[in-house]
Formats: sequence, C-alpha cells, structure tokens
Amino acid sequence: MTGDDMAARGNGKAEGSMREQSRRTSLWTKLGRRYEARRTIHRRVPWRGFALSALNLVAIAFFVLDTPLGQAAKNLPPPLISFAGNVTDIGKLAYILAAMLTVMVTVFLISRRLSGVRRRFRQAYLGQMALYTALSVLVASIVVHILKYAIGRSRPLLFDSDGVLSFHPFSFDFLHASFPSGHSAHIGALFMALALLFPRVRLVFIGLGLWLGATRIIIGVHFPSDVVAGLALGAWIAFAMSILFARFGLVFTVGKNGWPVPRLGRII
Repeated sequence: MTGDDMAARGNGKAEGSMREQSRRTSLWTKLGRRYEARRTIHRRVPWRGFALSALNLVAIAFFVLDTPLGQAAKNLPPPLISFAGNVTDIGKLAYILAAMLTVMVTVFLISRRLSGVRRRFRQAYLGQMALYTALSVLVASIVVHILKYAIGRSRPLLFDSDGVLSFHPFSFDFLHASFPSGHSAHIGALFMALALLFPRVRLVFIGLGLWLGATRIIIGVHFPSDVVAGLALGAWIAFAMSILFARFGLVFTVGKNGWPVPRLGRII
C-alpha cells in the first residue's frame, strides 16, 4: 500500500468520524432548540396536589378497607380468583416491555421500506409513543421496587399472623414486599400513558387499569392500600414523563393551558 493510499484511508476515517460527530451534535442541538422554543410555556409538574390526593386515598383504603378485605380475600369464589389470576400478569414488567419493544422493532423495519416523508413521520411518531410508554413503565418499576423493599410490608398471605401493620424493611423476600404494589404501578403507568395518548377513550383505559389493579386484591397478594399507592405512583410518573416529552416536542405538544397534548391528531 502506497503512502497516498494510506493518507486517503486516513482522510476517509477522519471524515466519517466528523460526520458522526456532526450527526450527534445536530441531534442534541435540535433537542435543545425544541426545549428553548417551548420554555416560556413550560408547566411545572403538579406533584404537591397529586401527592396529597394520593396520600388521602391510600389512608382511606388503609383504615377502611385493608382489614375487612384482608380477612375476606381468601373466601372469595374460586372462579373469580382463577379469572383474576389469569389476567393479573398483564401488569408484569417483562410483558409490557416486550410488547413495547416489539412495536418499536416493527416500526423500524417498516419505516425502512417506506418512501414517503409523511409515512416515515407517522412511523417515527408511533415509535416515539412506544418509547414514551416503555420509559414510563420502566421508571415506575424502578421507583416502586425501591419503595416496596425499603418498606417491607407483610402481604395479606400473612394476615392471620401479622395483620396489616407488620413491616420488615430490606428483607428482600416476596412475603414482605406488599406496599406499594409493583404490578399496580406498572398498570398505572401503562394505562395512564395510553389515556394521555388517546384522550377520546381515556375512560376505557382508566377503567381497565382499575380492574387490573383490583386483581391483585382478589388473588390475595396485596391489600387495597397497596394497590391504590401503586396505581397512583405509576399514573403520576406517566403524567410527569408526558410533561417532559412535551418540553422537547416529542409525542406531546404543550397546549394553550400549558398541559401536554398528544400530537397524534396532527399525524393521523
């Protein structure tokens, strides 16, 4: 290989590296510009009001419902328990993330075959929707598992011996990881994300989320206050993520009142 060939190869590598760096820089610059363009209408995440409401709901469930339902859960009709056991795993993190990953991979493969700019934009938007939903559920899962192992509340399976006020922090075992409910946090994040993405049918998603959360009580692995806390935590995280995405103009846009509004209507 001659000196000229080596120099040409070196120049080619340098140019490729510069193009890659330019691509990365342009991505962050673009996101920065998106953020700055919406900065004047950013709305703070309303965590105080939401936290106060959630704490009151958890307290009501704890003082009013936990003891009677903790005693009654094992006496529920077997067909109801069996049905609840069959559908409750919809809230498993692995299943939700696998579904979102499937959507993103499918969108990527389809987008490579599309030629129209509008079609590619639609596919990219659907991929962003799946990413937003997956991140909401993943963040909710991380937070809820830190809390439940730190608190270490005994499950209803130990109600006869421990009651509703037994805590074993950082025991890291299944029987002492009741509050908040992990499945319910996943469900809350998933269905709140879907309710925000598709506001016309938000009541359907909210209803499904509540019923799926209730299955954790029916099969006897959580108290009502566990489920309320999990649903509230997951829903709040999905809402907070929608505000974050709106600040960058991804999936959501900032509405006239400062709240995130899905951009779906502009695409489909």
